[in-house]
Amino acid sequence: MPNSGLFITLSDNDTLNLYLEKGVYGELRPPVFGEVDSRSMNYAALSDAACAREGTHVFFFVERQIVYGGQILGSENYGSYFLNGPYSPMGRRVNADIYWDESSRGRYEATEQQGIFKVRTNGSREDKCQPYIIRYSDELGLSGNSIESDVLYTELSFLPFPVPSNSIQRMSFCTLTPGETDILIELLQTSSENVRATPRDDINVVGDPMLFNPDMGISHLSQATSKYHHDASIFSNPSLLPRELRPNGAIICRKIPITPFKPFQMDRADMCYFTDEAIENGYIPNKVIELEWKRAGDTKLLKIVRYKKWLRRLIPEQYRDISFYLFAPDFSRNILDRVPREFRDEIELLRWRT
Repeated sequence: MPNSGLFITLSDNDTLNLYLEKGVYGELRPPVFGEVDSRSMNYAALSDAACAREGTHVFFFVERQIVYGGQILGSENYGSYFLNGPYSPMGRRVNADIYWDESSRGRYEATEQQGIFKVRTNGSREDKCQPYIIRYSDELGLSGNSIESDVLYTELSFLPFPVPSNSIQRMSFCTLTPGETDILIELLQTSSENVRATPRDDINVVGDPMLFNPDMGISHLSQATSKYHHDASIFSNPSLLPRELRPNGAIICRKIPITPFKPFQMDRADMCYFTDEAIENGYIPNKVIELEWKRAGDTKLLKIVRYKKWLRRLIPEQYRDISFYLFAPDFSRNILDRVPREFRDEIELLRWRT
């Protein structure tokens, strides 16, 4: 099975040292005490972690260095993240305890509520928490090994297309293709640099963290409250998909660029699967799925057409080996009208399961 990876940006080495020592990472999010607003990025932030499965490799990117963390602990079949306290809808529903609390760190200001602390953002202090955490341990003996980021980007510069790690601008977290993961592991295995240091803060995981399981989430996609909730639920629990769209052990990635290099408006696929039958050494997915929360018009379909036109030029001998799907609750009656006839039979439209 191909390797999978998570690429996580951090702001400073103190945070890196803490996370390396404790085998934990939690993205800072505003606490949610009610239902999540449909415009909130709460579930969008969860989607990347929801792609992780047991054994996924964790890489940190901080101050021009890429540092190895370890391999994800959790499930082989479902999202491998833990619910950390009642400050998310799932955490509140299952009455999750606080297992990891950074309130005592010198850079933050504790509040009266455990697990909520004030963080300086743009000159003001805002309440933050870490409602979802991932845990990892190092079985390869590489924790703390590092390379300069330019070493990776030099290797990737020979690719005639972008990949997640070299198009991560304005994102704090992304999934990596198997091709990127393999290169990073190889580079870090041969590196003589190790940045591990004793953390300034003594924080520990307390108790037995509550790993996500499908019973904690929605039982049908019609229960999703937003596009972000819909997508995060699928990444967390692929059994919500019809059988022909389930990964069956494939590596799951999200927001994979399938486009030529360009400065903005880069087309990124919602959901991609990578299998043992690697295409372009695992940089190009075997299956591409565009996800629609509401009735689908032709916008997503035309996005897939752009993928196909680009891949036909990029890998003319292999582009037909890639499967393309649009998954939605329903489709507009004339959805195929603007799709070139040459592509109409190469894109499968699938509805939510009943």
